[in-house]
Amino acid sequence: MANNKILCFICNKNKITYHCEGCSKEFCLIHLTEYQQILNDELNHIINDYDQFKQRISEQNLHNHSLIKQIDHWERNSIEKIQQKAQQCRETVMKLTQKLIDDVEKKFIELSQKLKEIRQENEFNEIDLNHFQLKLTQITKELLKLPSISIEGDSQEFINKISVHSSVGMFIQLFYFRKRQNEV
Repeated sequence: MANNKILCFICNKNKITYHCEGCSKEFCLIHLTEYQQILNDELNHIINDYDQFKQRISEQNLHNHSLIKQIDHWERNSIEKIQQKAQQCRETVMKLTQKLIDDVEKKFIELSQKLKEIRQENEFNEIDLNHFQLKLTQITKELLKLPSISIEGDSQEFINKISVHSSVGMFIQLFYFRKRQNEV
């Protein structure tokens, strides 16, 4: 059998290697995969730089335009309102979930106290044991079967449409928040 093993450029061990046409170096399979990932990361970085450069060119042409400033203002306000609403919903979910867990935990602590008491008194029989087993099963089911909490959307629009028109016939729809009578 011929010895066709070559030194890997990274680990410097004699292994079956693969030639990289780009850098003319030899890599073992493990390091070839790592090297390919490095190349992919560099490509992604270049693509990201390209996208940022392209974005800067677009922004340079439009940045000082007063309509763009108005849209930017609308965007910031919209994001802030979405974040506020999202935070309110998170807090509500956390409070509901914690209350449900606290209720189950309270029942569990009460059962635990009763179990300790009968063990200390050494006064129990099969009926007591069956009762405690049933209670523990009920508490476990309550924990596993917590009431469903869901998110519901409102049929009324939370974000209203705005439009931008130009003399060349361009039409773009954007959205903005409408304050409801009952929301701050």
